[in-house]
Amino acid sequence: MNEVKSAIADKIRRFLPEQGIDQVVNLIAAHKVKFRITNPRKTKFGDYRSQDKEGFHSISVNGNLNPFAFYLTTLHEFAHLIAFSEYGNRIAPHGEEWKMTFSQLLTSGGAQNWFPEDVRRPLKNYIRNPKASSASDHELFLALRRYNTKDPVPVVKDLLPGERFLLSGRLFERGSVRRKRVECKEVASGKMYLVNAIAEVKKVEV
Repeated sequence: MNEVKSAIADKIRRFLPEQGIDQVVNLIAAHKVKFRITNPRKTKFGDYRSQDKEGFHSISVNGNLNPFAFYLTTLHEFAHLIAFSEYGNRIAPHGEEWKMTFSQLLTSGGAQNWFPEDVRRPLKNYIRNPKASSASDHELFLALRRYNTKDPVPVVKDLLPGERFLLSGRLFERGSVRRKRVECKEVASGKMYLVNAIAEVKKVEV
């Protein structure tokens, strides 16, 4: 590994699984990209921006992700860069070109072989048809959450029926599960809503 790659590796090593470092370093070194590790963002795990006036692409990834989620998010964003570079900027952001590129990056990195055993099965299914966000694949998202080093923020599915929680500043009561959504009652209005089962919430003790 040359000096440039070594310097890149030193900066990102603590955020990634050891088996994924070389691949990410090579991607950063091979493309004219500004790679940033950012503070947590509620609406996204990572972001890709096309070339600026100086010809640099920009990729940012949330620094609070666990190493496996950080690796997946990084490859997700590089798949945008590569797909747009190869097929043009008129392709759909998460269309077939992006899916094919992302799958190729995941397969070439061998993550389906060295990820933790309980993540491999949902990951293999995910590789066949990647979604716009790993959070859109409930099984993979929940498997990855097990490796968060900090106390995980509860999701609706974690709560028991009748327990209350805050979501977007509104108080709800958890009801029954309906596939990938949970029937919840807004306490103030009494109205029923279907809430994403993996929506992160703040539990309220009664």
